[in-house]
Amino acid sequence: MLAHETYARLTEALRQLFPESDVELVPTQTRGHAPAARANIGSGTSDLQFWIELLSNPSRANLIDAVTLLQSTHSGDCHRIPMLAATYLSPTKQAMLRDTQTAFLDFAGNAWIVTPGVHIDRRGFENSEKEPREQRDPFSDKASLVLRTLLSTQSPIGVRQIADVVDSTGETSLSPGYVSKVVQELERRGYAARREDRIVLKHGRELLEEWVIAYRRRTHIASREYFMPSPSAESLMPGIAEAFDRQGIDYVFAGHAGASLVDRYASFDVIDVYVRSLEDADLALAALGAHQVDRGGNVRVSLPYYRESAFYDRQAPGGAMKVASDVQLYLDLYDYPIRGREQAEHLYERRLRPLVERSDAL
Repeated sequence: MLAHETYARLTEALRQLFPESDVELVPTQTRGHAPAARANIGSGTSDLQFWIELLSNPSRANLIDAVTLLQSTHSGDCHRIPMLAATYLSPTKQAMLRDTQTAFLDFAGNAWIVTPGVHIDRRGFENSEKEPREQRDPFSDKASLVLRTLLSTQSPIGVRQIADVVDSTGETSLSPGYVSKVVQELERRGYAARREDRIVLKHGRELLEEWVIAYRRRTHIASREYFMPSPSAESLMPGIAEAFDRQGIDYVFAGHAGASLVDRYASFDVIDVYVRSLEDADLALAALGAHQVDRGGNVRVSLPYYRESAFYDRQAPGGAMKVASDVQLYLDLYDYPIRGREQAEHLYERRLRPLVERSDAL
C-alpha cells in the first residue's frame, strides 16, 4: 500500500473513533524509515495528540519492538499518547497490546485507547481484506531448514555457512541465494538481524509461537495405522527401528514416542513414526506381524507435511533408534490431543529454551 493511501485510511479510522472532533494528521517518520504520524484531535474542550507508528507487518516480534520504541520515546509525556496502527490486528495481537497498555487501532475498526478522559474499546471486527501474500513463507518445508539450522547452531553463522550446514547432511541442499531471501523475510518480520556477516535470531520464543500457529494449518500428507500385539507400545519401538534399519527405510520416531527417547514426560499408547515411503514401511511392519487397521492401532506411520525438514537434524540417543529433532517434536506435540502440550512445554524447558532464548544481542 502506498504511503498516501495509508495516511488517508489512518485519517478515516481516526475520524470514525472521534466523529465529533477535528482530526489533523501530520506524516512523520520513526527510526529513519518506518511510516508514522502525529495526529491532533480537537474536541473543543480538550485536545489530544497521538504519536502513531504504522506497522506494515505486525508480527509478534515487530509488535514487541514497536511497543518498546514507543514506550521509550514517549514515556513520561502525558500530552503525547503513543499508538500503533496496522491494516489489521488479530484478536491475539490486540490482547497482547492491551496487556502492555499500548493504544492501537486497525483499519478493520478494532481499537483500544485508554487515557484520561478517553476510553475506547472496539473489538470483534474481522479483516475484510484479502491478506497479502507473504514474500516468502519462512515456515515452509524448504525455508524452515534455515530456521532449524539457526536454532541448532550454538552461535550466529553466515548465509553461506547455513547453506553449507544443510548441504553437509547429504539429504537436501540450499543455495546461498535462497538462504539470503529467507533471511530477508525473517528480518522483515523482526525475527532476525545481521551482525557483520552473520545472522542473529531475535525474539526466539515469539518466533516459535508463530511457527506453531503456521504449522497448525498444515497436515500430514497420509497416515496408516497398525496393530501389533504387545504389553505396551513402548516395547515395540526397538523392533520397529531394527526392522526399518534392516530394510533401509528412512524414519524418525515422532510425537510422544520420539520425546520418550530424549526426555520422557508423558506415557503413550500410540507410536508415531515418520517415513518417506508408506509402502516400504508397510512391508517391514507386516514382517513383524502388524495388521493395518482403520482405528485403535498402536503404531501410526505417516508421511509428514515437512517431507524434507521433518528428518533434518535427527537424533539417535544411545546410538540406536532415530528421533525427530527437538524443534520438530515440539511442533508436533504442541497441539497433540493427549498431554501433548505438557510434553511440549517440558521439552522446551529442558532442551529448547537455551537455544531459543539464548542471548545473541547485537
